[in-house]
Amino acid sequence: MRLDLLKRIIFVTILVITFSCQGEDSSLEKDMYQKLQSIKTADKADEPIAESDSLALSLVDYYEHHGSKLKLAEACYYAGRVFYERRDFTKSLHYYNKAVSALPHSDTPDLEGVIYSQIGYVFSYQDLPEEAIAAFKRSYQFCKSQKDTLGMIYGLRDWGKELSDHERYDEALRILQESIQLTKAKNIDYLYYGNKSNLAGLYCKLQNYPKAKAEINEALTCVYGPDSSGVLTTAANIYMTIGMVDSAEYYSKQLLKIGTIYARCSANERLAEIALKRGQAKEALHYLTVYKNLNDSINETTNTATVAKINALYNYQRQEQENAELRESNQRIYFYLTVACFVILTLAFIFIAVYLYYTKHKETKSLRSEILEQAKKWQQTQEEKALSEERKKQIQECDIRKKFYNFADNSMTFAPNITDKDWQELEQVINTVYPRFTERLENLCDISATERQICLLRKIDIAPVKVANLLNKSKQAISSTRERLYEKSFGQKGSPTQWDDYLQSL
Repeated sequence: MRLDLLKRIIFVTILVITFSCQGEDSSLEKDMYQKLQSIKTADKADEPIAESDSLALSLVDYYEHHGSKLKLAEACYYAGRVFYERRDFTKSLHYYNKAVSALPHSDTPDLEGVIYSQIGYVFSYQDLPEEAIAAFKRSYQFCKSQKDTLGMIYGLRDWGKELSDHERYDEALRILQESIQLTKAKNIDYLYYGNKSNLAGLYCKLQNYPKAKAEINEALTCVYGPDSSGVLTTAANIYMTIGMVDSAEYYSKQLLKIGTIYARCSANERLAEIALKRGQAKEALHYLTVYKNLNDSINETTNTATVAKINALYNYQRQEQENAELRESNQRIYFYLTVACFVILTLAFIFIAVYLYYTKHKETKSLRSEILEQAKKWQQTQEEKALSEERKKQIQECDIRKKFYNFADNSMTFAPNITDKDWQELEQVINTVYPRFTERLENLCDISATERQICLLRKIDIAPVKVANLLNKSKQAISSTRERLYEKSFGQKGSPTQWDDYLQSL
């Protein structure tokens, strides 16, 4: 961050020197405009621009002092796009808001619609639904006022998806249907079929499976472009829900090739469940391992710090606005700073050289310590993995475990006759392989006999749907019980998967 600040100081200094020595140099203005066009072209062509932060910041710095307000707004917008791709959402939101402030509303209100759409993505990514919904709605309204049909379609689509993701289903249904009507009227196929997929997902949430199946079948007739991952994920979820396992497996495997990290994560979980149903333990273990790795990677990012930064950013923006007038008055003394700028430039280069030297020296020492620490952690992890594999192998070789798996495999055909002796033997085997398992479980919270049986079955990796069959309960009841156990144990809400992960760690 310090290096970025130094880059900006050096760039501004060079600009001051250039304008002091050459006056109004039209060649520099032309060069800056060409750079603005280049980053704009790259973004519209879906080329990566995450590494263009220095270029974007130099354009913002230049147009803050020269050129039109429109060019400043465009420069700020593309700075926001760059930092969005870099997943620096605080800076991204800062430059989007700066673009809105600089925008000459009478000239290009359509750009304002695009900016608010991007602001909506920032809030949505950070799980701030109300702010995201408000931004997408505002984007749609700006596009509607300009009769920008394509912008209206995108605005309605994003607005509807955000509503659906946060269980406001009636509003979402109305918004998505309006978006589909617009795409159909304009014959925009990729958006039409993408919105059909979104509508199918919504119907699935509403448990209207016939409509969900009809909509997703139509969406699958035209799968391409950036919405492919979402369409295939929706298809796999729907087919899995309605029992079309082969179709769910097919589209899940397609997602492993082209899906986003989130899509691949859910696809591996789904494929593991399918493999378990078919008794393919080896394949199930592979998919579960990949799922856990992807899920851990996703969960490393937390919202708390970013939300705090966004809140602090509002105060920072107010301060920036107050400083704008001061910067305006400082323009008059640029000529007198020319000589001083040469000195500052020299000192800046010296400071950078010294800073890099000491930083590198410090990082070298830190790297040695980090390598040693990582080596220790790796060794510990390998030992834990070996112990875990050995325990799993012991469990798998036990007759009682095989007996319960036979019960589970045949539970769809006839009701299993599980005796108290079977349960006692299963508990004894688990406590032998995983010492004091039930004792540690009971120390967490009071558990009923049914809750204990669910924990024992999940400990030997019997799938939730088969647990439900064995205990003559619904799959939802099994999921609710695991959620309740997590909340009783840790005093906060958690998912069934989080409870299962904890059980496996005992």
